[in-house]
Amino acid sequence: MKCDHSDGTMAGMCAICGDPVCSECYQSLFNVVICANHEALEDEGEWEVIIVYAEAGAPADSVRFFLDDQGVMSVAVETDDNTVQIFVPIEEKDEAWALLEGGEAGDDMARCDECKVHYARVLAECPVCGKGIE
Repeated sequence: MKCDHSDGTMAGMCAICGDPVCSECYQSLFNVVICANHEALEDEGEWEVIIVYAEAGAPADSVRFFLDDQGVMSVAVETDDNTVQIFVPIEEKDEAWALLEGGEAGDDMARCDECKVHYARVLAECPVCGKGIE
């Protein structure tokens, strides 16, 4: 079901599927717009961070496209410290982590053995648990 409110003010593009969303239909997830098709996913507690990049751009976009091609929903969230965190629904986190084991995260990434999160080596420690690179 796509937004069909021609009289609504454009609120943005859905961070999950990319469809346009009007002010009448949008929901918020991690301060990004999502469409009514994903309103069941608006509980931030139902998402798990799987990867953290040091900056926005191509690697994060590529991973999101890769996950989408594999049937795993994801959302990229830019933080105040300019990192980009990619979240997946909790029930899909194990599948996402397994998919990333094939090197899709990128060569400049480390993986935390404690919490399984992939993160940019320049961050020097896992942004989730604080464990340093070994």
